[in-house]
Amino acid sequence: MALVHPWALLAGLAVGLPLLIHWLTRPRPVRLPLSTIRFVREALQQRRAKHRLRDLLLLLLRAAAVVLLAIAFARPLTGARPLVTADSAGGAARVVLLDQSLGMSEVANGATAFDRARPTAARYIAYRPGARADLILAAARPRPVTERLTSNFGPLRDELSAAQPLAQRLDSAAAINLAAELLASAPAGGERELVIISNFQRSNWSNVDFSPLPSDTRIQLESVAPATTPDNIAVVKVAAVGRAEQGRETRIDVEVGNYSKAAREVDVLLTVGRATARLKRVCPPGVKTLLSTTLVPADAGWQGGEARLLGVEDAVSADNVRPFVLNVRPPPVYALITREPAAPRPTSSHFLERALAPIRSRDDAGGTKKAEAVRRIAPDALDRDAIAGADLIVLDHPGKLSAPQAGLLAALLRRGRPVLYVAAEPVDATNLKLLEQAAGRDLKMPVEFAPPPAATSRHDLFLTQVKRNASPFATFGESLPAAIGPLRFGGGLSSRPAPGGLADDVLAEFDDHSACLTTTACAAGTLAVLNADLNDSNLIASPVFVPLLEELVDRLLLRRGTDESVACGEPLAAYLPAEAGDAAGLNIERPAGSAPASGAPGMISDDANFVLWRWSAAGPPGVYAVKRDAATVFAIASAAPGTASDLTPLEADMLTHRLAGERSVAMRSVSEEAERHDRAWAWVLVACAGCLLTELLMLRVFRT
Repeated sequence: MALVHPWALLAGLAVGLPLLIHWLTRPRPVRLPLSTIRFVREALQQRRAKHRLRDLLLLLLRAAAVVLLAIAFARPLTGARPLVTADSAGGAARVVLLDQSLGMSEVANGATAFDRARPTAARYIAYRPGARADLILAAARPRPVTERLTSNFGPLRDELSAAQPLAQRLDSAAAINLAAELLASAPAGGERELVIISNFQRSNWSNVDFSPLPSDTRIQLESVAPATTPDNIAVVKVAAVGRAEQGRETRIDVEVGNYSKAAREVDVLLTVGRATARLKRVCPPGVKTLLSTTLVPADAGWQGGEARLLGVEDAVSADNVRPFVLNVRPPPVYALITREPAAPRPTSSHFLERALAPIRSRDDAGGTKKAEAVRRIAPDALDRDAIAGADLIVLDHPGKLSAPQAGLLAALLRRGRPVLYVAAEPVDATNLKLLEQAAGRDLKMPVEFAPPPAATSRHDLFLTQVKRNASPFATFGESLPAAIGPLRFGGGLSSRPAPGGLADDVLAEFDDHSACLTTTACAAGTLAVLNADLNDSNLIASPVFVPLLEELVDRLLLRRGTDESVACGEPLAAYLPAEAGDAAGLNIERPAGSAPASGAPGMISDDANFVLWRWSAAGPPGVYAVKRDAATVFAIASAAPGTASDLTPLEADMLTHRLAGERSVAMRSVSEEAERHDRAWAWVLVACAGCLLTELLMLRVFRT
């Protein structure tokens, strides 16, 4: 048990005062001349016994009252004794780490957690002679108020007064490392203190590591979490499923997290451009629920939207609205790289072009020319400008590719541009090897392709192993055996499993155990390899060809990212699409109503063959658009991190024992329930008053 005012116990020495008074006022014998004293002696004996009992009880009550009064003035603290106190003696190096993340905006009992934390932090950075301190405001990118420990506490208090919680997660590792650097700069031999003020959300502190701190650092954790975790509902994710195209139905998924103890009915208003939708559903407690709807975008291009919870009362209001971006594309354009002639002839590239064109015309009721859907490119003309605007790159009989061309294709793959390679000739094995080398670690193919041995005949091959539950074969359902049974293939490359490759990336195999169809992820894109010469196969004459190619193309296009968002405060590095052009002339537009004080929205620069948008820390929630003149060429949404909406705090034992390691860590709560444990002095005063009342009662009982 600790004492706020230990000097008050000196007043307890006054417990001897009742003893002194009792001794000075004791009855003294008086001599009376009487003829006989026998009856008087008996009466005195009876009165003497009664007075002794009364005097003893009164003495004990008066002494207890004095002792209890002294203890009350000393103000005992019944909770665990803190390692660091706000009014400790000066001379120590102190760092106060204040949590500024999204969870600190939770409202309980009419006040936010940050409002409860502010006065606590102010007490720890109050002026003390000889003390030096610093204040760290910690969120996604923690920052100190000053670059080193200072004895000037004015700027610290000014910054504390202006600080507000941010729609960001907390990077506890970066905050602890920053505190360690500040404390390590303190002179050796002095005391080091770290005070962390937070609601200690599990999502932010479950992996905290105090080991970077100097070994002699005393760590005091001040929790501002309420006694009961408040209910919270949040929109944690909004994303379009698949490729959003103009005039076609687009499915949009809205993920709602119900971090409450009971099921809640939610009403979500979804807005995209000029289209709106309402989603209602009962969300079970403690889980995330997916709500889906379909919209038909009327306009093409980058469109901003938001999902907003209506009529909800919860602890955090900042996560009730989530902005997002939808890139509504026109019908897809395909770049067909081949050295075969464009004239209508029964060639592999001709049949590929005819099969790709119906996929475009299927969605265009007015009819679209084939030249607009499929753009033929000669291999020697392959460059960035030639394939700009293409949604899918198809290579068929391209001949030998140069290393720069392979590097260009690899760069496009990493940035989300899918590639379909029809491997028909021995030179294709060299091209695939160049492509894999240019992609580096981002591309690991499941098999190694090689030219077939001279004595090997690759004719009349048929499919044996097919992943019937995966696209593109899943579309045939139960009729798959009848559909692929008559198919015969020729040409192509031999293959063998690659070390470390994923067997699941092989979707179909021939009867000679070579791969027929593979799909491999490469960063944001996908590489598909169809290992066959269509000129030497009956696939192009089969009714399976067009639907099979259609499903494969849909799979490759759907691989591209649809959740164009970044968490607030997190770094951003985004490559702009090729149609954005050079960096010169591009500007970034902030969300409407955003404050310029939030900082510059990054920098756009040319990077090799592409344009890169770098931003050290994404700004407040909203849609940020990159424009050339008045046209939007790229957009991204900054939104609150979904993981920060769960307000469940970490158990105190985890922080002070399991995660503390060998460090001295103490934790206490500043909530109302915890303060009741620090009010024992009030009960001591009640006991003191009880002693005085009992004394009056005793005097009445023993009246003489």
